[in-house]
Amino acid sequence: MTPELERLLGAMSLAQRGNGSGAVLEAYAAFVRSCGLDHFVLGLATGDPVRGQAVEIQTSLPDAWMEEYAALDHVSHDYVVQQMADLGPDRPLLTTAWGQATADQPEVSARTGQVLRGVADAGLGDALSFMGQGVAGGDQTWFAATFGCRRTRREAVLERVEARRNELLIASFAMFPYLRPALERRHAGIDEALTAREIDVLARFSQGLRPDRIAHRMGISKRTVDMHSVNARRKLKARTLAEATAKAVRFDLI
Repeated sequence: MTPELERLLGAMSLAQRGNGSGAVLEAYAAFVRSCGLDHFVLGLATGDPVRGQAVEIQTSLPDAWMEEYAALDHVSHDYVVQQMADLGPDRPLLTTAWGQATADQPEVSARTGQVLRGVADAGLGDALSFMGQGVAGGDQTWFAATFGCRRTRREAVLERVEARRNELLIASFAMFPYLRPALERRHAGIDEALTAREIDVLARFSQGLRPDRIAHRMGISKRTVDMHSVNARRKLKARTLAEATAKAVRFDLI
């Protein structure tokens, strides 16, 4: 086992004890780079991803590209998402190589070609994707892990992935539980982010503290604590403070 993979598994162990998942994603990115790969894309979806069900994506690609990807509703025209249609009981795992040249293939639509060229411009010139299908929490779940490089020949990318194939698969499948809370937030229609103060207030409520004690510890007024709790309940679509706190725990916010 490489040191990078050991660090990733260590970060996962800490996150399971409540230290958050941000360090896990950073450790995963470092592990991918140690394999000689520039970028990764992890995707998790419920229902049918092609029909626009809830999708959560974590990636090392630039934020500007991901904002464009979301704004133009690229997900239904994503080449990898379209390949997921070939998954089924007899094909639970699929491996697909693709890249900028894929955009010029006759079976690829103009819109999908646009997405492929955008991905290449963002830094993922040639790539390999692992895709799978299963059931989690009673929901049909689809997942994909993609790896690639900026300016490396396709053959070299495939060689690098193949050389660390087992470790990449193990690490990527282990990452999907860390995407699920965010996916559940999307599935529940919770799109508005909580502020740091709102999260802090909910975290203290989860510890059983009263509003006046929270106000004292945070150095703010009780009225401000009440304001943060009301805003958090609204954003989480919770009827009560207890429900908001439970959702914050379920969605890995606290």
